[in-house]
Amino acid sequence: MPPLIRVRAVVLDCPDPLALSGFYAELLGWPPDPEPSADNSWAELSSPDCSVKVEFQRVSGYRPPTWPEGERPQMLHLDLRAADLEAEHDRAVRLGARFLADESPEFRVYADPAGHPFCLCAVDLPN
Repeated sequence: MPPLIRVRAVVLDCPDPLALSGFYAELLGWPPDPEPSADNSWAELSSPDCSVKVEFQRVSGYRPPTWPEGERPQMLHLDLRAADLEAEHDRAVRLGARFLADESPEFRVYADPAGHPFCLCAVDLPN
């Protein structure tokens, strides 16, 4: 029997969905949202093969998580594979990510422009 529930998307709360979706489109090399909502309260990205979807919704009074602990601990984070951790570190920071920690030789922790933690993980990727 096939699963009755499948993941549709990961949705990130943020103050500016269009800006945050633009950051992730650049970081991941995915196409930008072709049709963000008219009031810019919602944007979405799909991987080139449409197997993964990340969406962004405006939340009034949004306050970013504190990392690694504190008043608003993270509830979720993205692990992103990177073939060249050094080069992708530089690119992520240039795009607006904030470097938070060098947890190990295999991964580093960042905050996106809205403050959500994410990791770049050194993993060999297929060509």
